[in-house]
Amino acid sequence: MAIKVAINPFIALNMRPEDYAIVGFYGSFNGLFSPLIYFYAFSYYIKRYFEVDEVNRKFLKATILQSLVYFSILISIITFLGLYVYMQYFNKGSSIKFLPYALFSVFSIPLSGIITFKLTDYKMERKSRAFFKLSVYQGIVSSALTILLVVFLKLGAFGLMSATFLAALLLFMYGIYSERMFFTEKFDLEIFKKMLLFVWPLIIGAMLHFFTNGYDRVYLERTGNKKELGFYVVAIQLVALIGVFQTAINNTFQPDLYKALVNRNWRSAFKYISVILFILLSIVIVFVLIAPFLVDILTAGRYVYSTKYARVLAFSQFTMGLYFLITEITIVMGYTKLTLFNKIIGVVATVYLYSFLISKWNFMGAAYGNVISYMMMTIINIIILTLWIKWENRKKRRIC
Repeated sequence: MAIKVAINPFIALNMRPEDYAIVGFYGSFNGLFSPLIYFYAFSYYIKRYFEVDEVNRKFLKATILQSLVYFSILISIITFLGLYVYMQYFNKGSSIKFLPYALFSVFSIPLSGIITFKLTDYKMERKSRAFFKLSVYQGIVSSALTILLVVFLKLGAFGLMSATFLAALLLFMYGIYSERMFFTEKFDLEIFKKMLLFVWPLIIGAMLHFFTNGYDRVYLERTGNKKELGFYVVAIQLVALIGVFQTAINNTFQPDLYKALVNRNWRSAFKYISVILFILLSIVIVFVLIAPFLVDILTAGRYVYSTKYARVLAFSQFTMGLYFLITEITIVMGYTKLTLFNKIIGVVATVYLYSFLISKWNFMGAAYGNVISYMMMTIINIIILTLWIKWENRKKRRIC
């Protein structure tokens, strides 16, 4: 995070609002494509980590790593063709070019899979030093390429997106080499089938998350106001700094929270959830209070106009964190299909919410939509989960 914060003013000085619009537009599709390309392998590994012994964990790890290479790249090719069809036939009027931006955007995802898995493995093994070293190395490689291509060569959106792609490629090669022993193991088709049976509702549900985190930019792009979209995207990127804190907090408490949930230790689980939410809300409030100063510094004074969006969007990080915690509880309790059902209802409501708010208040309406949508989906999830558990308990009493 420190690396990203340090280089952000230099990036802002060399990026036009239109460049940010391109990066934000294609970046919005990551929420739609990533769950499909990664097929929720990381969550399945976390869930199974405490349920299998060390020997079986080795076979599980080998199958997932191999899948993250072969299966993910195949899905990425299909995804790229699907995006081409969308841009060619359903978004013809777009002023944003398809190539090379779509290529960088889509194929950066599978190239990041192995490194993300290594970080997940370090987290579950509580190897905080190894986690730190790899995270920093990842940040240094990405930042160095970004400075070279954006600041020195002044390639704008092309430079920023190609830097992300090249960094992912280099780390992918390192990941393959460091985990090479697992690629000599036999691919276990049974493990792969069990994983897909478990994760398919999560994949669809996560893809639907696009409508709460990404759809707003696709919708706003159709207004044709690339400059305003650029300012909106800058605000999203600055608010994402809170997301870095959120990820760090989750990485710290997630193994213990999952263990508490698996063991149905509700008191301990509630304690971890309360701590996570309190820290996250505190960070959001501090961000909102210092936003004018922070945006001025981090964008070298070029994108102070983005402050009004950043202050509103900051609260979406809290409502998002709350929603993801409730979703994780639902998943660990084994209600994966219920998670999908919750998401479908929430997405339908969110699409109508965005349509109304954007039509009334344009870009500011989209910012408020980000905050409200997650809170709305959290409430829907809690209500449906509570009703389902009550129904199951009644069913058990009748059988007894």
